[in-house]
Amino acid sequence: MAGHYQSPFQGSGMQFKDFRPYQFGDDIRHMSWQVTARTGHPTIKTYEEDRELNIILAVDISGSSLFGISHQNKLEMYQELVALLGLAASKNNDNFGILLFNDKPLDYIPPRKSRAHVLLALSQLQSKKPEGNKSDLRPALRYLARFLKTPSLVFVISDFIIPPFYEELKLLSGKHEAVLVHCFDDSERGSILKGVYEGRDPETGELYLIDGNSADLKQSLLQHFTQLTMTLEQNARDTRSDYLPLSIQDDYLQRVVRHFKSRGASKQISVR
Repeated sequence: MAGHYQSPFQGSGMQFKDFRPYQFGDDIRHMSWQVTARTGHPTIKTYEEDRELNIILAVDISGSSLFGISHQNKLEMYQELVALLGLAASKNNDNFGILLFNDKPLDYIPPRKSRAHVLLALSQLQSKKPEGNKSDLRPALRYLARFLKTPSLVFVISDFIIPPFYEELKLLSGKHEAVLVHCFDDSERGSILKGVYEGRDPETGELYLIDGNSADLKQSLLQHFTQLTMTLEQNARDTRSDYLPLSIQDDYLQRVVRHFKSRGASKQISVR
């Protein structure tokens, strides 16, 4: 998938470098009208090609990442996604970094360019044990908006069982591009429940029984999941971000690859 995530990155592929006096034959689309008006001399902006892309993964390691009703939980899913996206960035010679968060930013590994750096980030994620913390994306988005100086592609990997975060996403997407990677278990939409289950809320420790045969329960879960999906899709549209839903029960790694292939075909602007 190397290259597919990069071609549709929003932007011209050029980074602003400096101002210089206008010369005959210069492209007037690069004219800086504000500087021209202030100095009284025609001035244009000069650019240099942006040859590197920062790939940042913001990974939710709150208590809910331990949830899973089948052969694996969400945290294991997150680890595979980090490996896939990190190694794709390394193969494409891009910088890769990671931010782990729950209700606040935890560990931040700044973006660097090496396969070893990807393995370091993956090791950090594997060694970090989620505890009873709830999740809140807002502090993490504010943190990235403050400290990321170079336009970056930010993947948010979470189940998005969190407070509303639209304003923080809008702030981040003003300079960077975001991809909301919504990871969930199919039981969260009631589609695979059958029988009675013993459960524990990983964020509060509360124990409970789930009647998977209840039609009312399945309908309630489906309504809640549908509303969450619609909200995330709307947030993504309003901030020119991407929304990518992934189920643990699906072949989610292939879905990621297919998403970026179709994304690259639908958008023509390249950072190269």
